[in-house]
Amino acid sequence: MKTVLAQTLIRIFVSFLFGFALIAHAGEKNFEHLSAPDFSRLTSLARKGDPRAQTRLALAYQTGKVVNQDLVEAASWFSKAAQQGEPVALHNLAVLYYRGVGVPRNPAEAVKLFEKAAALGLVQAQFDAAVLYETGIGVPKNLGRAFALYRRAAELGYARAQANLGHMYEKGQGIAPNIAAAVDWYTKSAQMGDAVGQFDLAIMYFHGTGVPLDLPRAAKLFDLAARQGHIRAEIALAYIYQSGQGVPRDDTVAVSWLQKGAEQGDAEAQNTLGTCYFTGQGIETNDALAAVWFARAAEQGNRTAQENLAELYQLGRGVTRDVKRAYMWRVLSLQGRDNAQSPELRDMAGAMNKSEIVEAERAASEWRVVHQNMEPVQPDFVLLQ
Repeated sequence: MKTVLAQTLIRIFVSFLFGFALIAHAGEKNFEHLSAPDFSRLTSLARKGDPRAQTRLALAYQTGKVVNQDLVEAASWFSKAAQQGEPVALHNLAVLYYRGVGVPRNPAEAVKLFEKAAALGLVQAQFDAAVLYETGIGVPKNLGRAFALYRRAAELGYARAQANLGHMYEKGQGIAPNIAAAVDWYTKSAQMGDAVGQFDLAIMYFHGTGVPLDLPRAAKLFDLAARQGHIRAEIALAYIYQSGQGVPRDDTVAVSWLQKGAEQGDAEAQNTLGTCYFTGQGIETNDALAAVWFARAAEQGNRTAQENLAELYQLGRGVTRDVKRAYMWRVLSLQGRDNAQSPELRDMAGAMNKSEIVEAERAASEWRVVHQNMEPVQPDFVLLQ
């Protein structure tokens, strides 16, 4: 039974924020307190061409809190305000174009609008445009431009931009590598309470990269990030509690953090949690739950989980014994390598008839067709209120 987590702590960056949001002007009324007469006056001002009123009215239509939700109407009012150079409207219209809400989806147009809002000094737009340039969504990838925009937002105190800027300095993306600068920006972000900055700085202390090796400090930073729901930090905490690095060894605490990561859908956490249930490390042995978590990770393409699930089907532990499904998952775990390279697969084939092997290989092929056509995860721009 294999687990990735217990072998090493892998350096994983979270280079962009999932969940960009539509924003409103600071200091304006909450929608919950906007009365019918207020809404009427707001509409009147918007129709007279007041760009701030138009933006506010668009948000009202987008949220549906004081008027029936109408995303097309929201996009229309954002567009009117954006044409007058209203930065919040430019940003929010960009979000709608990126998501295809109220307007046809057009990531390229989203980038143009983010850039316009960024040029007007809107820090959220600077960050969001940088994300698209870094990932190459809607525009050709441009790490130099991403770096410049992250830096602008970072210098204005935007914590996630500070973390992403640190990442670019560390990896030499859009700028020459500079570990000292990376640590400096990670520290700024972490001090602002940003989970990504806390996690990245923890990694530096864990490995002694650009800072003295300090496992207790790394553990504290992992804990701060994990308590904000940072999945990689949750997994890191599980690892250090399993290995006793920077904290007293505690398999039960390790499992509790694995559970959080697994429930958030992380395949590595799911596989490792399955291993804990299988071996009884930090939790009571439960083959059925081991199979559940291995299956969830395997469906996401986690190779180790696929091997583990194949073993359970072969042994009939936690699942009904099924050599065909065992063979299928073993084939999938090879991830394109020649089946002949797997001695386990050769041994399984020796105990199966030809029709069973053909059926199992067909099932593996069908699984690949379904999963290879799945779209990669992309940033989900959310309207800031």
